[in-house]
Amino acid sequence: MIRITIFYLFIFCSLTCMAQSKQGKDQLVFSSPQGNYVLLNLGGGSFSAGNYSNINIERSTKGENKFSKIAVFSPIKSYDEFIKFTGSDLATEFKNFIKAKNNEAVVSFINASHPAKEYGLFILNINFLRAIGLAYLDEMPQDKTGQYEYRLTKGNTTLKQQPAIAFNKNDLPKGTLQRLYTTDSIVSLSWGFSAYNSNLPLLANVYRQDDGKGKFYKYPNKIAINTADVKLTAFFEEQSTPEHLSRYYIVPVDMFGNEGNPSDTATAITIDFKKIPGVQYVTITDTLNGLLCQWKQLPLKPYYTGIQVLRSRDATKDFIVLDSVAANAVSYLDKQVLPNVTYFYKFRPLVYKLSNWNEIIATSFHGTKGSSHNQPLAPKNLQAFNEKENVRLVWDANQELDLFAYYVQRGTSAKNMVIVSPAVKEGTWLDTTANLNGRVNYLYSIVAMNNNQLKSEPSAIVGIRPNRGNYIEPPAGITAKADGKNISLTWPDVRRNDNTIAGYILYRKKSGDNDFLPIQKELIDRPYFDDETAQPNTNYIYCVTTVDRFGYESGQSPTASYTLAERVTAPSTIFVRKLSSGVEISWPKNENSSIISYNIYRRGVKNNDYTKIGSAKPADGLFVDKKFIAGQLNIYAISLVTPGGESGKSIEKTIFIEK
Repeated sequence: MIRITIFYLFIFCSLTCMAQSKQGKDQLVFSSPQGNYVLLNLGGGSFSAGNYSNINIERSTKGENKFSKIAVFSPIKSYDEFIKFTGSDLATEFKNFIKAKNNEAVVSFINASHPAKEYGLFILNINFLRAIGLAYLDEMPQDKTGQYEYRLTKGNTTLKQQPAIAFNKNDLPKGTLQRLYTTDSIVSLSWGFSAYNSNLPLLANVYRQDDGKGKFYKYPNKIAINTADVKLTAFFEEQSTPEHLSRYYIVPVDMFGNEGNPSDTATAITIDFKKIPGVQYVTITDTLNGLLCQWKQLPLKPYYTGIQVLRSRDATKDFIVLDSVAANAVSYLDKQVLPNVTYFYKFRPLVYKLSNWNEIIATSFHGTKGSSHNQPLAPKNLQAFNEKENVRLVWDANQELDLFAYYVQRGTSAKNMVIVSPAVKEGTWLDTTANLNGRVNYLYSIVAMNNNQLKSEPSAIVGIRPNRGNYIEPPAGITAKADGKNISLTWPDVRRNDNTIAGYILYRKKSGDNDFLPIQKELIDRPYFDDETAQPNTNYIYCVTTVDRFGYESGQSPTASYTLAERVTAPSTIFVRKLSSGVEISWPKNENSSIISYNIYRRGVKNNDYTKIGSAKPADGLFVDKKFIAGQLNIYAISLVTPGGESGKSIEKTIFIEK
């Protein structure tokens, strides 16, 4: 099937367009994972080795215009060379295709002139084009392919020149699933692609995962992306075992091996949808806590995803979804029932949503709840919002018909909740209590009461702090100074004016960073702190906030910045000696990683001031003075340079250099 698909591609892609792009005719260079491919424009319906055997391929780094010859277009000269390009299998197929009697006949055929059609589908293989001398691969990592430009020359004539363009996955169209069809033994998929801005053939790799888990594996053969009425479509079909779940996606790939973006994943199950069994042998029993629905377990099949439970008080209409349970469930307890009321149920198996599958017909049954004293269900989905300076509560109304009202509970912990509202008939209430404190986080829950005055369990608790003006004062400033190897920080003590303050949070960031980070996890209970983790020669910016005993934090104080400069000292000793090349000045190795360089100084006996004669990297460990003063004493000293500045000079060392 793959060969037939490629044949259709062959019909719609003329050979003379293989080196032409819609982005610009006569495209010369194509990026690939292996490097840059350079292609000759075929320019006609037949190929002759003699027409292009003397064409040189030259390359230059972009912008330099310094071209050098890297290859010459030429076909293979031996059958072994042919196998090296194409592999033995493709070489044998081509030998059989042209009905060559021996290997030499294949080489003779390739080096002669033939109409394009006599090469068959092999002309679509880039390695075959390399073998017959129509393509050349300049091997390199793909991330470097965009750094060069190429030209073709013949003698002193430049035939064509073009820069390489690095490949981008978005250059290839992304597949979108158009159709998925399954039977009990066949999976058939088709993908559509947006317009492809090239006339070159486009293929695709198909990936599959089994049973909805594990890795996706790639099919060994590519499929073709066909063009019909300016539409790009890829078809894939395979046989599969019945009731097998598979997932597929497709990745476009051009003739040079570049892969585009993967499509979305499609799920397929090989089964006849009409034969999927529904829920069977349903029984409904009146129990103390509600109506217990039971059924025979569904078969363990990969296409089931769950069971949907629906209910109504009318056997013909108004069914609502109560819940969904797992596919292997065998029962469901409906607690939302009223005494002496008949309920009608439907149980529908849920399956994967595939293109040719509809909903499975539900199984219907009914049951009646006898008189009892069941408490209402707890309200659900309670939410709290600030509404100006008050607190708005919203929750889902219960579906129970004998519900009387709701009551709001409030407290500062789960242990001191009390009812604070009158009977509430709707699923919302506004707490306008005057003494709500903006510095306190309040907890709320809802209880429901039925007509028998039975209360539900409390709903889930939510917390909120009212939006009322309780201001927390931050420190008015912060001071930083050096204290030995630490940075000492102080700020005004806000606790003197507010006894609810629990402590402070000190924040720090490096100059240039965006975000402040707390300097420690615990609150600081005093208005000062010594930063013992500050690194020398690094500029830090500090600010501080106030935290009250309710856990609320003020805004940030004004900032202060400080740099703890590191003191640098010169090497304790140096060594000098005369070499044939000059005077060598060396010093002991220093493990300090902050040293940037060493400066070397020299003076004469009659000079009090030193002259800098050079610098050396920390790893060098020495410096050779080639311009020493002959016939007198040369006095040397060195210093070291760190981000904190330059040290003083080392001890002096002298050496006499004869003329």
